[in-house]
Amino acid sequence: MVIGFPGKDERQRSGCLWDVVVVGAGPAGAVVARELALAGTTVLLVDRRRFPRNKVCGGCLSARTVEQLGQLGLDKAVNQLGGKALHRLKLGGWGHLVSLPLPGGISISRSALDATLVNSALAAGVEFRSLCHAEMGEAYDGFRSVILRSRTKLEVMASLVIDASGLGDSLVFDSEPERVDSANSHRIGCSAILDHSGDRYESGTIHMAIGMGGYVGVVRVEGDRLNVAAALDPDLIRLHGVGVAVSYVLDAACFEPIQGLDSVPWKGTPPMMQEPKWLAKERLFAIGDASGYVEPFTGEGIGWAIHSATLLAPLALKAIKSWNPSMAADWVSLRRGELARAQRDCRWFAWALRHPFIARGVLRSIESMPVLGGPLVRRLHGSTVSGAKTTWP
Repeated sequence: MVIGFPGKDERQRSGCLWDVVVVGAGPAGAVVARELALAGTTVLLVDRRRFPRNKVCGGCLSARTVEQLGQLGLDKAVNQLGGKALHRLKLGGWGHLVSLPLPGGISISRSALDATLVNSALAAGVEFRSLCHAEMGEAYDGFRSVILRSRTKLEVMASLVIDASGLGDSLVFDSEPERVDSANSHRIGCSAILDHSGDRYESGTIHMAIGMGGYVGVVRVEGDRLNVAAALDPDLIRLHGVGVAVSYVLDAACFEPIQGLDSVPWKGTPPMMQEPKWLAKERLFAIGDASGYVEPFTGEGIGWAIHSATLLAPLALKAIKSWNPSMAADWVSLRRGELARAQRDCRWFAWALRHPFIARGVLRSIESMPVLGGPLVRRLHGSTVSGAKTTWP
């Protein structure tokens, strides 16, 4: 039974009327909720998962993302988590291995990062409810309704709803499940964290193996654990399972084997590279992966999520105060203008990695002229770097 609301004052007293409801407590949702609460709005943040929780992720924050966190005043909280400072990217495959200096960055597990960002939102005055499934309701009388299902079913009203629910869980698509570009040929994201993994993969380095069937990233996170993340072809997973498929890609790229990959619990995603049919509706904006997903490579995804949250906050404040239908188009234009180039770069790189001739050519060129690695790292990670060291597997 859905609880009814006879009047605005009663809704406010019962906690059923909010300036904004944010669905999804990942980096995008937690950051935008915090920013809006700091601006004086009432914010309800909900997530269908129990926190803290692991999530499919490469476990890397790029130099650009670390800078964004600093601008938001969140760098100290993240630095206290015990993540590893990143200094180098080792990119191997097709008989080549190049080692590129990184301009900075941190490796950290998503369970630790997301919990910290949610706690920062709580400190700003956000109310958080986990284990709470949200369904988008109708927009009427200056509000949009959201149906929350936990132990009970409750309808809440908000001047604005922000969908930050991520890849595969999006509010936006509950009534329109089809996405553009969601073909079966797109790779599946998988990740796991190993507590006892030896010392073969050094701290401070992103190890990236590429080859037929996908690519695998390995990095040390807090507690010296090993975060293993992969983007794999669905057929390879169906034939061999995730653990064997990851081992195959690592071995083909001449990286050291990792024990226990076939027995560790893996988390997965729907097909990657999905685009929505739209990014906004009346009193509703989509951000982060809910607004479209592009296969990240070395930590760009979290940066895009946080950047989209900071981009939306000023527009969201205006929408809360007085909604205008043109705001939907404003958000589409703003998001695409700010994030299009970065995501286009990753689309191109993901496409190149699927073609052995091109991938070999890129790696061979960097080996021959190490300076060519600088632009690649700058486009993906941020600040300027110079020099690259090349070695053979």
